[in-house]
Amino acid sequence: MKQERSPNFTVVAFILAAGMALSGYLLSFTIYRSQVANDVVSVKGLAEKEVKADWAQVSIYFSRSLMLSKQEYDESDQQVIVPKLYKEIEADHKIIKGELIELGIAEDEVGDIELWTKSEDFRGEDGQHTDTKVIVQGSILVESTKVKTVKQIDGAMSRLMSKGITASTGKEKYHFSKLNDIKPEMIREAMAAARVAANELAGNTGVTLGRIKSANQGRFSIVDKGENYGDKNRIDKKVRVVTEIKFYLEN
Repeated sequence: MKQERSPNFTVVAFILAAGMALSGYLLSFTIYRSQVANDVVSVKGLAEKEVKADWAQVSIYFSRSLMLSKQEYDESDQQVIVPKLYKEIEADHKIIKGELIELGIAEDEVGDIELWTKSEDFRGEDGQHTDTKVIVQGSILVESTKVKTVKQIDGAMSRLMSKGITASTGKEKYHFSKLNDIKPEMIREAMAAARVAANELAGNTGVTLGRIKSANQGRFSIVDKGENYGDKNRIDKKVRVVTEIKFYLEN
């Protein structure tokens, strides 16, 4: 009868211990790699560009009026007075438009005239109604790509006083409309700046910069040069974008 050999428990114990050690190492290595892969750095990159407004707008206001005593006003026929003032202001409109075209503004850059009528009552020291002024006002909106020419309109309107026309301008507004043309280049610049910052941070901490985890383009802003807010008062402007990027860090 064959005698069965009992297993060598020392060898079995050694094998089990080695297996557990290897498993522990692999588990620890996996956890370590996972932790390294989850370490990220978040950096921001700034890009700025100076641009000039490419179109502008300004409103022009002008009026005609007639002062009447209370008696004249009461006895007058408004259906005669108002149309008379309308004809005068329409004649002024033609002169103003001609002045704008001579200045260099294209005809299709001059909007249609808008008209409205109002009256103002005047009273004496005793509070009695003495006079009434009937006023017809007109306005036109100029929108032009000739930005520097728009800046000259106010002076041109002042010179019309010599022709008996009272015309004034509102505040010029200057706009930049070609943001889409410069967006790609500015995004590239902002991302490059972010990568430089991330590389410097990684180098200072003794790790290697890995691939991008996420990127946020950020919002573009346009402001007048030298200002923090507002983008309509000056021809010179500054475009700004801040991009935020997250990079993985590796040992």
